[in-house]
Amino acid sequence: MGRRFRVLRYRLSLSQQEFAAAYGIPVANLRQYEMARHMPPPAVRAYLKVIEAEPEMVRRVMAG
Repeated sequence: MGRRFRVLRYRLSLSQQEFAAAYGIPVANLRQYEMARHMPPPAVRAYLKVIEAEPEMVRRVMAG
C-alpha cells in the first residue's frame, strides 16, 4: 500500500509535503504509510483510489 502512495507522488511530481497539502493527508501519516509502518484505514485507501483516477479533479475540490 505504501508503494502506491509513493508511485503516485512520483507520477504527480510531488514531494511528501506537497502531496499531503494538496490532498489533505497529514504528512506524518503519509510518511508512515510510505514506510509501511502503518496500513492506511479503509477510507484513506478508498481516497487513494480516487486520487489515482482523477488527481487534478481531487486537487481542485480540495483547494475549495
